[in-house]
Amino acid sequence: MAYQIAKDIGAMCVVLQGAIDGIILTGGLAHSEMLTDWIREKVGFLAPVFVYPGEDEMAALAEGGLRVILKEEEVKSYL
Repeated sequence: MAYQIAKDIGAMCVVLQGAIDGIILTGGLAHSEMLTDWIREKVGFLAPVFVYPGEDEMAALAEGGLRVILKEEEVKSYL
């Protein structure tokens, strides 16, 4: 898994023509120091690697819903 993540980070670096300021690892798997250390070892030469473990998706969804309720944002339809 770590090998595939490192390959995908490298692929995105090519797409961005090397113009990257940093690499951010997040989500539940970022709690694994073994995984993040291995990824950092493989891609750290491309840019600084920052690790922010945790899942904030539910909070982001709730905040988006609140913005709609408060009429700060319109509901978007993706149908």
